[in-house]
Order: sequence, then C-alpha cells, then structure tokens
Amino acid sequence: MAARVIADVDVHEDWRTVDRALRGIARQRAALDADEARWLREAERLRIWRPLGMVSALDYMERVLGYTPHAAHERLRVARALADLPALEAAFARGQLAFSAVRELTRVATPATEAAWVRSAIGKNVRQIEELVAGHAPGDQPGDPANPDLRRRTVRFDLSPETFARLRQAQAVLADEHGSRLDDDQLVTALCDAVLDCAPSGEPTGRAKFQIATLICGRCKQGWQEGSGVSVAIDAGAVERALCDAQHVGSIDGDQPVRATQDVPPSVVRFVWRRDGGRCQTPGCRSARGLEIHHIVGRADGGTHEPSNLRLQCSACHLALHRDTLAITGARDELVAHRPNEPKSHVGPTAPSHATMARSHAVVAHHRPNEPRSHVGPTKLDATITRAQARDALVKLGWNPAIARAAVDGACTYLGEDAALETVIREALRRCPRPTTSA
Repeated sequence: MAARVIADVDVHEDWRTVDRALRGIARQRAALDADEARWLREAERLRIWRPLGMVSALDYMERVLGYTPHAAHERLRVARALADLPALEAAFARGQLAFSAVRELTRVATPATEAAWVRSAIGKNVRQIEELVAGHAPGDQPGDPANPDLRRRTVRFDLSPETFARLRQAQAVLADEHGSRLDDDQLVTALCDAVLDCAPSGEPTGRAKFQIATLICGRCKQGWQEGSGVSVAIDAGAVERALCDAQHVGSIDGDQPVRATQDVPPSVVRFVWRRDGGRCQTPGCRSARGLEIHHIVGRADGGTHEPSNLRLQCSACHLALHRDTLAITGARDELVAHRPNEPKSHVGPTAPSHATMARSHAVVAHHRPNEPRSHVGPTKLDATITRAQARDALVKLGWNPAIARAAVDGACTYLGEDAALETVIREALRRCPRPTTSA
C-alpha cells in the first residue's frame, strides 16, 4: 500500500512539472513574439531588406524568418498596431496574452480602449477572445453591443483552373493599382467595385517600360526621373535598370519630336515574357506584377538583346540587381540568388577564389571580385551566353551563321566551358575557313 501511495505522488509531481514547463514556454514564446514585433517596426524604419537585395519587409520575413506569406502579413500588421497600443504590448511581453490573442485584439483596440480590452481578454482562450472581438469596430468598448453587420463571413469558392488563373491575374492588377498586397476582404471589395474590362491588362505588349529622353547626363551618367511635375535625381543603378529595356524618344529640348526607338524588339519581349511564365525569375520571389526585362550579361559588358541573355524580373529585384545588392547565377531551371550583404550563415558555401570570380565576371553580369560568392564557377547558362555572344560576333564580322556556330562549338570544346568570351572569339576565328578571292 505504501509503495502505491508513493507512486501516485510521483505521477502527480510529473504532470505538475510538465505543466509548469509548458506554461513557462508559452510565456517565453509570448515575450519573444512581443520582442520580435518591436524589432519588426525597427526593421521597417531602417528598411533593412534593401541592402540585402530583397523586395520588402514581407519578402524578408518569408525568406529570413521562415514565415508563410499570410503569417508574415499578419505579424507585420500586429507589429505596426502595437506601436500605438503600449498597454496591450506590455501584457503581450509579460506573457499574459499569446500572439493569437493579440492578433485579434489589435483589430479593435485603440489607445483609448486598449486597457479595457486587455482586462476583458486576460484569462480567456483564443476562441473566447474571437467571440469577444466579433461584431466590434475599432474604438468600441468590450461591453458595447455587437453589430451583426461587422461579423466576418467565411466564403469558399470552388474554381476551375481557368477561373483561378483569371482571379490571380485580377489580383495582380488590383495590387499593382493599390501599390500593396490586398487582403481577402479588400480583394473582393475591389473586384466588386472594379470594371475588370477597363483595368490595365497584365498581358505583355512588347512595348518598352521606360522612355529615356535627355534626362541622362552624357558625361557623368546622372539620371533624373519626373513624377507629378517634379524632377528627382536617381542613382546609377536606377539608370542602368531603365536602360535595360528603354524606348528612346530623343532630346526634349528641340522643337519637334524624333522617331522613338526601342532597344529590345517587342516580339522578343513577348517571347521572354511567355517563356518565363509572366513571373519574376529571382528564386523565391513570386511577383507577377511590375515585371521588366533584364540583361543577364550587362550591355556595358557586351550583352546582346538575344532571348538567351534576357530574363523577366520584378521592379524591386531588377533594381537590386543593378545596385549590386542581388546577384543571380545558375542555369535557367537551377537559378541561385546571392545577396552580398546577407550574413554568411544565409549565403551558403564558401566564396570561390578571386581567379574563379575573375573568369565568371567575363560572362555573368553584376558579379564583382570583392563581393562574397557562394557559386563556385561558370554555369551552363554562362556557357550558353558566351557561345551565343561569340557566334553573334563572328556573324557581324561576315561569317555564315552555320560556319560561326561550328567554329564556336569547336573552340568551346577545345578551351572548356569556363573560357572568357574574348578567348572563345579568338580561338573560333582560327577555326573559320580563310576567305577566298575570286579571279
């Protein structure tokens, strides 16, 4: 009998130990979530994603912190709301309220009502807090009668693939128009209000996105961009980005306009758009709006307008590429993104030697010898681009395309796939037949 009593005491002590541990973990988790919210506000203030070559705070949260898009959006919303709700944030930091509870309370609490909402929420589970919040608007007190019209409604759609694709397209159009991601309620409201037939089409027209007039200094390459009647200076990266796919309209100082010229033919733009599926090609970026044509091998480095040297990028990734805060390497199906300013623990393997980077610089745009690199040598895409550029050079010198292709293929086989463009051209010229003179 004595043994049985001792065993029962041990069992009770075991469950109490586990319960204390789990409750302690819950309080610690809430404190960490509150701490994260404060740092997220600081991250937004400093825009820390820009030097890391990322698109936005949400992109940073998905890529670095591991959140899903919806979770990232909600955590950032809560972090912003807590900036004006010190009492709620304090209860959060003490572990009195979990993140899921704070998430609901930030939908209704204001600086004038937060204390009442905190008192009413403490001791309740998340389901009870959801019921407490339901039917209330920001500024309401917990004891105010609930408004049935304010209760959220869950609606489920069973869509065919074609309709789902059209919904995605409409979502991209509306997000582009509003300048930010729309939540479900905003999306449906906009769809109900918008006449989609009059919305800007998301289909590629082939027309260049940027029109470059004489707003770029020919000596120092300083550029200016006009917006709402104001001329704003832009940096060199923004100028390079615009020149990637520009429609040149000539000088604006003359009396008459000149005929506009476009660098990349519209047919090539449409081909690249379709080939890349109408999405940004940066690994991990899902943007299907604000898309622009990017030259893999920079034009200043001899890059052509051939489709093999072009890639679809969203405006944020495109600008990051030209500002050297983002680099992309690898074959088309195995692209790898590199962010020089990201801590090495996020970058990957050890950077290659300077000799390897020097060879890569000849064929890959935006790689600099003084930047850390996780990629260790030329890729299939690099070699393909080198071959294409070498063939173009020989054709421009007057060789038949078939002869140029055979000569370049032979040169690459002899030299290896990591040879620089100039070396390939020289070796290919040695393999071209000597021109014959007629009598």
